[in-house]
Amino acid sequence: MAKPLEERKYIALLKLVGWSLEKGGVDYNLLDEKRHFLCAIKIEHAKGRKREISAASIRKTEGEFKERGWTWPPKKKLKNI
Repeated sequence: MAKPLEERKYIALLKLVGWSLEKGGVDYNLLDEKRHFLCAIKIEHAKGRKREISAASIRKTEGEFKERGWTWPPKKKLKNI
């Protein structure tokens, strides 16, 4: 079961594989290494609290990794990209 993840840690994990987050209309867009759209990511935040990636968005990211045969979370930079 996926748990919410702190935004900074999530972005650091994405950078290991060359992916990025970009502000969309309401949510954020997850982009792959070629800057192609993968899915929408929701960042939850409250006044005075840390910003976290929602559990549903973590599951989406995990699904994108599984489609490529990768493990989530990545342990080190992948060499096959």
